[in-house]
Amino acid sequence: MRTIGRPRSQAAHDAILKATLRLITRSGFRAVSVNEIAAEAGVGKMTIYRHWPNKAAVVMDSLLELIGNETAFPKAGSALESLRRQLHLQAAFFRSARGNLIRSLVSEAQSDPELASAFRDRWLNPRREGVRQNIQAAISEGSLRRDFNIDTAIDQLYGSLYYRLLLGSGAIDDAFIEDTYQQFLAGHKARSSARK
Repeated sequence: MRTIGRPRSQAAHDAILKATLRLITRSGFRAVSVNEIAAEAGVGKMTIYRHWPNKAAVVMDSLLELIGNETAFPKAGSALESLRRQLHLQAAFFRSARGNLIRSLVSEAQSDPELASAFRDRWLNPRREGVRQNIQAAISEGSLRRDFNIDTAIDQLYGSLYYRLLLGSGAIDDAFIEDTYQQFLAGHKARSSARK
């Protein structure tokens, strides 16, 4: 007969996520250990491992908790307008102090396979899927052509933001976002929409 485990303590869970965020913001991913997270949160190390398999998973949950729906696709009159607005939301997030956290995690992920996997699975892939669905909706609305590779288009749109975030090659300001969006439209807009 299977026994029911102890209910998860929401207070401990919240304390762990907040402690993780404080520590990685202050010291970076590599410098923080699970022992330090436990001490900062006032819980035992095993409490962390009961809920997360590794430090990378705790870090990603703390990041996702921080962001919430801040960069989600907003409701708009069309899928294209929602895409444009979401690009601006993503840029605003990257310009904030929290954007530095993303830059740090991407950098650390280059030499930490667990973090790379967690970042891809929990941050990057769900966001790519949201963009893919939005672009497919714009195609269904007749606003975008059907004959292009959506994954390549996603890389063109969002890769430029990550490039500037990671390398500091230029501002991620509203003018840059509008230019990026307009160049995307120039290459992908449906012919009937292009004449309007």
